[in-house]
Amino acid sequence: MYKIALIGNRDTIIGFKLLGVSLFPTVKKDETMEILDKLVNEEYAAIFVTEDIACQIFEEIKNLQKTSFASITIIPNKLETKCLGLKTLRKNIEKAIGTDILFRKEVE
Repeated sequence: MYKIALIGNRDTIIGFKLLGVSLFPTVKKDETMEILDKLVNEEYAAIFVTEDIACQIFEEIKNLQKTSFASITIIPNKLETKCLGLKTLRKNIEKAIGTDILFRKEVE
């Protein structure tokens, strides 16, 4: 059975424990890459990464999204949002269907 993982700062991810999501608290870039590499090679179908962590390893995430079975999604963190997840989603939708269906110009 495939699993769901969440990587991010402890304050943001702790509430997801009630949903049965595997939590991986981290703040360091090297530690985050180790965790992410481990998860994509295990039975994780969905991996969520908070924006504050994803900013540190964005290029690596983009590469893994192209080569990995797991769906790696960037989500907002508790303290602030940089709209990184929405920007990435918007680009992926445009690439897939050829047009922007979100119409959210403020996240450019």
